[in-house]
Amino acid sequence: MLTLQQTAEEFEEDQQEFDWSRCLHDQMFVFQENELERILDITITSMTPQRSPSQKPVPANMIFLSARYAHYHSSPELLAKLLITAMDNINDVVERYQWDMTILAFWISNATLLLHYLKKDAGLVEATTEFQAQLAELINEIFILIVRDAERRLDKVLDAAMLDHETIPGFEDITFQNEWKIFKRKTQVKEEPLEKRYRPPSPKQRAKPAPRNVTSLLSSTLFVLDLYDVHSVITAQITSQLLYWVGAELFNRIMSNRKYLARTKAMQIRMNISILEDWARQNNRQPEHYEHGETKSTGETTVEAARRHLSPVIQLLQWLQCFSSLGADDLEALVGTLQQLKALSAQQLIHAASHYRSEVGEKGLPKSAMKYLAAIQKEAALRRERHRSSTASPKPGSGGDSAPVTPAKKKNKGGANGGGSETPGSQQATPQQANDESQDEDDAPKHLLLDPSLMLPFTLPSVTDMLVSYGAGFGGLNRERERKYIPTVPPEFLDRLESAGAKKGPMFEEKDWENEEV
Repeated sequence: MLTLQQTAEEFEEDQQEFDWSRCLHDQMFVFQENELERILDITITSMTPQRSPSQKPVPANMIFLSARYAHYHSSPELLAKLLITAMDNINDVVERYQWDMTILAFWISNATLLLHYLKKDAGLVEATTEFQAQLAELINEIFILIVRDAERRLDKVLDAAMLDHETIPGFEDITFQNEWKIFKRKTQVKEEPLEKRYRPPSPKQRAKPAPRNVTSLLSSTLFVLDLYDVHSVITAQITSQLLYWVGAELFNRIMSNRKYLARTKAMQIRMNISILEDWARQNNRQPEHYEHGETKSTGETTVEAARRHLSPVIQLLQWLQCFSSLGADDLEALVGTLQQLKALSAQQLIHAASHYRSEVGEKGLPKSAMKYLAAIQKEAALRRERHRSSTASPKPGSGGDSAPVTPAKKKNKGGANGGGSETPGSQQATPQQANDESQDEDDAPKHLLLDPSLMLPFTLPSVTDMLVSYGAGFGGLNRERERKYIPTVPPEFLDRLESAGAKKGPMFEEKDWENEEV
């Protein structure tokens, strides 16, 4: 006797597979041109994000199945009208809800899935090239909007949670050189009993901003992206971009506020950043990205992204904690320390040391070390100048009337102040940029501050990535996932179309398929 589960499984196995090489009569959505506006209004404009697996891909499925009908059984004009109107409607929705991450995640997911469908369909892949390019731009735009929305939320808590939150108790009464605590008497600090010191934090303490506020926002962003099946390649890039932003913002805020340029503050902030590193380890993922025919994914993991983007601020904090202990004549120790701080330039090291808040009795950076750093900074500036001159000069032996060699493109575009200045900190934006520079320049940036608004290079999932993620995977083992991404329209959505006045589809007349090759 068959169980209900066995019957359902056999039914799914017996279902006709989707034919991507031709358009079968039950694998498209038939509509009339005068119904198009109403159909797209329900499918796009009035669509609210749905959580059920069958409802989440409805917009992508409807547009794709309608495009199949228009392309294979109607006219190029109807196909063009369908795609142009659909794109206009999607753009309107995205613009209207640009600060609503739920709707943005829903549409970046559907746009990616629709792009996959069009690239996989034998006829539409050639007939919709312009629309595919527009979809790619749309995905990139929604990516930026999701990132900006998450950054806006993070910005509200970043100072209090990461810079001012004190993880290590007992640093409140440290005094600094040349700083007076007016009208304050130094009170005797009573040592707390052990049972009180290690007691769980009170509700009032837990309510204060802490690193968990930042990690909670990162987790909630991941949750929304996962909820709407955003492709792992895009999710990984959103996470990487947010980690870059957090690292750059923390770096700049520390460098720009002398309050944080102190040994004890650096210890506190470093502890807070370790919470971010723990979050990256707990949420470590590798995107389903495949290169050069490999069957093993090669995308950057969350831990690797955190290590790359947080390294400048972590190294700055290490420098603040250690340079005051360097000996005046211990060049070897200084060089050894600098070898561990490759993400920082001499300019940044000098700035941090020059504006450092020394505790009472604490020495600053020795003058000999400061001179050494100044010499490194001067030499780096000369190397950059020679590099610019060599790339801008004409090739040797070329005639005086010949066109000059085009200067090599700078790694970064001009800053907000113009003058061709490079974007602060973009030297650290990607690992490729560091590799392109001469080895002498290492990974150090050319500017004092980083650029939090810099967008890292964005790449769409490749055709292979989408075939694996939206299919059964290598070896065809994940049949359940493959069935999830077969373009179908659930009956309840068809009922909604019918009740709104559109015809229930797919519907055909004999002439629709009488000449179809079988």
